[in-house]
Amino acid sequence: MRGRKFEFDVERAIFLTVLHRLMVSGSDRFCDKWRRDHLIPGFKALDLHHLYRATGFLWEHLPDHAQDGQTLTARRIKDKIEEMLFAKNRSLLSKLDLVFFDTTSIYIEGRGGRDLGRRGFSKDHRPDLHQMVVGAVLDDNGRPICCEMWPDNTPEGLPASSGNRTCLSPSKEYCSHGSGG
Repeated sequence: MRGRKFEFDVERAIFLTVLHRLMVSGSDRFCDKWRRDHLIPGFKALDLHHLYRATGFLWEHLPDHAQDGQTLTARRIKDKIEEMLFAKNRSLLSKLDLVFFDTTSIYIEGRGGRDLGRRGFSKDHRPDLHQMVVGAVLDDNGRPICCEMWPDNTPEGLPASSGNRTCLSPSKEYCSHGSGG
């Protein structure tokens, strides 16, 4: 975040959006309403536009020289954070002989999703909205390793088989679970 002039606590904004998604899910706008009912240090000073800026920061593309390991989408700041967390939590006894890869699709209301979302088949019966495939990778202990998103027209099994992320390269096998709609 060097050279950035955020005038709010970015860590608190990211923590709030992650906590909200873990507890009840929903958009940043819903998160802003949800936080008003919870007394958590550092959240009172945040406004909705801070949540948008923090989320936008996580989704910024990494520079060209940091695009090694790119799969179907460009690597982003959130990918680097996931890789650093994975490396920090890894020990000599950690192994990735088997990982669990789960996917689902989501739709996006409003103007969001233009870069990644595509109109297409919707198991939610919303073909009028942009769709995305979301995938999460879990280790053999059920801990999340990384997550990714692809255009809706990406078959749900393709992301796992289409080039490994840095955190998956030592994995020998994966178990993929995709919803059939």
